[in-house]
Amino acid sequence: MDNMEVKLNILLDGLKKKEQALIEIVNITENERTVIGSELPLEDMRAFIAEMSQSKQAFIQQVKGCDLLFEAVLKEIGPTLDERQDMYTTQVLELQKYIRRVMDLDVKVRVSEEQNSQLLQDRQPIQPQQRRKQSPIPLDSTRIIKAYERNKKF
Repeated sequence: MDNMEVKLNILLDGLKKKEQALIEIVNITENERTVIGSELPLEDMRAFIAEMSQSKQAFIQQVKGCDLLFEAVLKEIGPTLDERQDMYTTQVLELQKYIRRVMDLDVKVRVSEEQNSQLLQDRQPIQPQQRRKQSPIPLDSTRIIKAYERNKKF
């Protein structure tokens, strides 16, 4: 096995570890959603969420470490790999497969986190001083244009 194959295996191992860490994060996030949707009192729910968030942090650190390793190794071998890509077709295809899987998991985590955040926000009671009048003006430009077209005003 030459040096390039060793480096490609390091990249592949890093992607596999990242995939496993993301799977754990997905599982924790799904468990958070279950707790948020449960009938637990708000304080108990917050305690469970805090515990799960601590567990999730270890996996997030693992993902960051895998990303740093991947970037460093790819920076080192990138130009050579571009020149000799046909010699490492099998390894490159395997890397591409794992990159797609990791990206899909990353998107799943982001969407789930956003959904959980919204569910949590909806579940928390709003204190009188927190209540504020909803602005009739949408924040993004597409919705502003549509609102204007419907109402002929902003």
